[in-house]
Amino acid sequence: MSSIITKIEIQKNNKDRVNIYMNDEFAFACDASLIYIHNITKGSTIEKAGLQSIIDEDNYIKGKNCALHFLERSFKSAKQVVDKLTAKEFDIKTIERVMEFLEQYEFIDDKRFVDLFIKEKIKSNGKNKIKFALLKKSLPKELIKEALNKITSEQQLKTALILGEKRMGTLAKSEKDSLKLYKKTSDYLIRNGYDYQIVNEVLDKITKNDNNQQPCENAPSEDTFEEDYNKLQELASKRYNILIKSEPVKIKLYKKLGDYLLRRGYKWELIKKVLGDLINGVEDL
Repeated sequence: MSSIITKIEIQKNNKDRVNIYMNDEFAFACDASLIYIHNITKGSTIEKAGLQSIIDEDNYIKGKNCALHFLERSFKSAKQVVDKLTAKEFDIKTIERVMEFLEQYEFIDDKRFVDLFIKEKIKSNGKNKIKFALLKKSLPKELIKEALNKITSEQQLKTALILGEKRMGTLAKSEKDSLKLYKKTSDYLIRNGYDYQIVNEVLDKITKNDNNQQPCENAPSEDTFEEDYNKLQELASKRYNILIKSEPVKIKLYKKLGDYLLRRGYKWELIKKVLGDLINGVEDL
């Protein structure tokens, strides 16, 4: 069944879109470029199949513009773009076409995004903090794992040492107690995503000329880490029960609980085992 186009009207608030009237009634709105592409003129007729084709093409243009606007300020993962288009209620077919366009012209590239993100963040953050930041952006876990595995301990130690020395120098202006100074520096590095082993090496290097000082007050020994699993699990469970009341997102919960246990001086390898038991469904990378 065909209908007659009786009016074509440019929208007042958007000169790039037009309203189409068929049989003297509003039918649909579309991008102005489609008027020329499909040779739509007043008095012409259009079949139902042709109308659907125009609507589909208009949805694609709108979806593409929405995605490009979303990517305008910063690089995004493919999953983030799909989620954005889904939230805007674009249909699956339109989203697939938009994603093909974005990939073809390299507006999205998850591997490149991960590499660029790590290259920037590694200057001031450890692997743990970088990992959770990437997970929040819904990037493929295998890509994250592969990229993080390229970061060497030497690379992390070099950066952490610079940060640690700078932080200790700042804190020393107001903190005269050496043990508290070392503990605050340790906490700072842990919050920035460095694991206990790296932090301990940094503090050892900073205090190498003062063998009487201990870098981490109350830090358990390596043997204690292995023997103290039950104690750590009890501590983690209590904290978990508090955090779960206000934080339902597993990845964020995993991060907060992990940071808390690291600040208490426990080894990350042991913490991962406890977190794995408490928070199911969050794979460690």
